[in-house]
Amino acid sequence: MKQSWFVVEAEQWDDKEILLPVDESYHAIKVLRVAPPDVITITDGRGKVAKASVTRIDGDRVAVEILEAENRRRLKPELVVYQGAAKGQKVDDAIERLAELGVAEVWVYESQRSVVHWNKEKLDRLSRRWRAIARSASKQSRNPFMLRTGGGLSWTQLLRKVSQEPYAVVLWEEGALPLRTALIEGAERVALVVGPEGGLARNEAEALADAGCQVVSLGPLILRTENAPVVAAAAVLYHYGLIG
Repeated sequence: MKQSWFVVEAEQWDDKEILLPVDESYHAIKVLRVAPPDVITITDGRGKVAKASVTRIDGDRVAVEILEAENRRRLKPELVVYQGAAKGQKVDDAIERLAELGVAEVWVYESQRSVVHWNKEKLDRLSRRWRAIARSASKQSRNPFMLRTGGGLSWTQLLRKVSQEPYAVVLWEEGALPLRTALIEGAERVALVVGPEGGLARNEAEALADAGCQVVSLGPLILRTENAPVVAAAAVLYHYGLIG
């Protein structure tokens, strides 16, 4: 049976003994029935992975001792997705699947055709939920690099961030260039921009192109906003030999 994975922030690591966070300890004790001298895997979410032996249960916390540790390197290219805001759980679903694929970052933005607009309180709640979803999915897929998430980017902020990316593509149904032919060899980082439920307006696609994006197409079929980034991310990872 595979060892269970747990996340412990880098600042909480110690050479002698480590206490799992309260939420991770609860999952370990109540769900997985972890107890001494079980061996588990812990990660800091930044590439450090360790085998650790459970030494004791201290109230609601699990204490472990590191047996062996290693620092893993993130596979290249690093993949980031800029996802158009969507209603319901569509962004949740996209984040979960992208985290399982090993995507590095997901940033949610608002645009002309976004059907939802979030105030700060709502966005704070969503951001916490997205981080929890990303952490759970990353753990499930045994990924030592936790997906970073963020939301509430304005259109201006999106254009600024995209313009700073070393290489970026925007998925648009009217794009003439297939995604597979647009990808460059030796890329260190690739950014994917995906439109909201209503898609991107022509002026928005043109603005993204002016910001440095290649305008590309996934083909003749129109995918839902929560499915398009997953399909595109899988295609990019396959192209660079990271899956398949």
